[in-house]
Amino acid sequence: MVSDSATPAHGADVSSDRTTPSELKLKRAEQELRVTWRDGRESVFSAVRLRKNCPCATCRTERETQSTDLLPVLKQAPSEISLANARLVGSYAVQLVWSDGHDAGIYDYKYLRAMDEDS
Repeated sequence: MVSDSATPAHGADVSSDRTTPSELKLKRAEQELRVTWRDGRESVFSAVRLRKNCPCATCRTERETQSTDLLPVLKQAPSEISLANARLVGSYAVQLVWSDGHDAGIYDYKYLRAMDEDS
């Protein structure tokens, strides 16, 4: 589990320093996930942005459908959904748990780093 305090990332040198976190911090009060990468860069992801970019199959499919149907991906407004918890998944990802019970999204570190660089 990723806690409100600093948690060292696990794992061997499978990925480059760009995509390997040295520290993950879940900041519930601020509703953000902070990642310090081994190359020294720090990324800060808001809960709203993480939820809008959930990588699970259901959310990806709904986003694709939304682009043609203009239906909302989320059943609740993003501001009504909060980041409740996070768990490490092996040495390659973090799984986020949301206040509405959604927990299918596994955010691998390469995906998070790409999200940060796209902002």
